[in-house]
Amino acid sequence: MSATESNTKRLGFLPNLCSFKSILSVAIAAEVLAMVLALAAAAETYQASLLKLALTSLFVQWVVISSTMSLCLYNRFSSTKDVMRVALVTASFVAFFTICASVLTIMADSYQKVGEIFYWDTPFILRNLFISIVITLLTLRYFYIQNERDEHVKADSGAKYDALQSRMRPHFLFNSLNSIAMLVHQDADQAEEAILDLADIFRTTLDKRNRIPLREELDVTLRYLRMEGLRLGKRRLNIVWDMDRNTLPFEMMIPPLLLQPLAENAIYHGIQPREEGGTLGISLYDAGDKLDIVITNPVPPEGTNSHQKGNHIAQENLKNRLKLAYGNKANLQIKRSRHQYRVSFSIPKE
Repeated sequence: MSATESNTKRLGFLPNLCSFKSILSVAIAAEVLAMVLALAAAAETYQASLLKLALTSLFVQWVVISSTMSLCLYNRFSSTKDVMRVALVTASFVAFFTICASVLTIMADSYQKVGEIFYWDTPFILRNLFISIVITLLTLRYFYIQNERDEHVKADSGAKYDALQSRMRPHFLFNSLNSIAMLVHQDADQAEEAILDLADIFRTTLDKRNRIPLREELDVTLRYLRMEGLRLGKRRLNIVWDMDRNTLPFEMMIPPLLLQPLAENAIYHGIQPREEGGTLGISLYDAGDKLDIVITNPVPPEGTNSHQKGNHIAQENLKNRLKLAYGNKANLQIKRSRHQYRVSFSIPKE
């Protein structure tokens, strides 16, 4: 959720009526309604039809825009979630502005026809009021159903996201314990250091937060790479970081375990199968309104792709997590050349 959205109160099940997008949508919908009403009341001539459309459009836009802005102002002083109260307040505003617009229309029409400033036309007012209330109730029903659907989708997405994230942690734990098991027989001191690193990593990764600062994700990745460096040795694992510490948004909130699993995949599927090892490249760029992340590793020799399926599963997992967290604003791209495997993605700043 963006900062803008999190700081904007919604009036019950209604959308954010204070945003420019909502006001524009309301104005367009009002104009469509005006056209329908004008066509329903056929005029004798083309000029009369255009005049009818113009007057109807003015009437409908007055009622709809005034009601929308009033609800926006009302929302600043009340954050009620009660369905009936929201419906009653909305209908009251619409009814009030419908009566006002009807009275002004009667006054203008009476002055033009008989030279009097006002005469009462109850049927005209009641007809307009009836049409406004019916359309308002139908619109409220639509917003209510839409809000319920969005809430269900949000809850379902949250459950799927948690499931995907929890699926990654046992995988990471399994690989980390394998690394420590190998170190125990080689260097007990290094194995102890790796265990302490693993404890610090899981203190972060077992956190239930849906977002963590970028610096925490980098810290988790650094600790993991230090463990793998102890296991593989500097000769086989060369790590090249490319990032500007002066401009990188270290406090930017991102979903946990975005970078570390990609680094893990690069090592297990690209570097470990090679006898001579290889270089793991990790690049982070501040691209203005988004953060670009690129992971590169060498392509393993032919005949050593026994873990290729696991690599695809992990990448598909991460792709699903990005989609749940950012929708279409983030996408995972994979490019494979003869000598290099490249995974990149961009995430919006929020």
